[in-house]
Amino acid sequence: MKKDNLTIQVPENPGMRFYLGVSLFGLSFFMLPTGLILKGFVDSHFMKGVILTLFWISAPLMKISSIGVMGKPTYLWIKYKMHFYRALAIPQKVTRTRYNIGLFLFVLPFVPNYVLAYAPHLFPDAYVIRTFIHFFFDLVFIVSLFVLGGNFWDKLRALFIYSSTVTFEENTSQ
Repeated sequence: MKKDNLTIQVPENPGMRFYLGVSLFGLSFFMLPTGLILKGFVDSHFMKGVILTLFWISAPLMKISSIGVMGKPTYLWIKYKMHFYRALAIPQKVTRTRYNIGLFLFVLPFVPNYVLAYAPHLFPDAYVIRTFIHFFFDLVFIVSLFVLGGNFWDKLRALFIYSSTVTFEENTSQ
């Protein structure tokens, strides 16, 4: 496809990887309510803490795993399908400032999960407020992936490939 001397390559549909990744991502949203329900079946305070900790920690890990399953081809396919996104932004190399902001947004959603797991008294007791907090931080997590750009998806995917290795570019200016 050609638009104003800019050639846009149509990415290939990722197929099953897309559906598996979206399913894993969607399932991660049910981890918190499932943990809250299951803790009601246990009498021991220690076991309640273990159940809540496991379910609260597993939600962000499932989100990261879903990104690894989807990979960069799915990111490119989603970006291509979002016509308004293509019209707004021409793909560019991610600057150091944008990358740092994206990393901050990427790590930020882990904070409320750990606080709720280890110090739940710091958050209000209202279920609606806690749900809103989790929804907000899930939205921040999704935004961070688009701020970080497509190359970050490859970095995350490499975490789940045993044979992947790291190569660093040498900077001659240092």
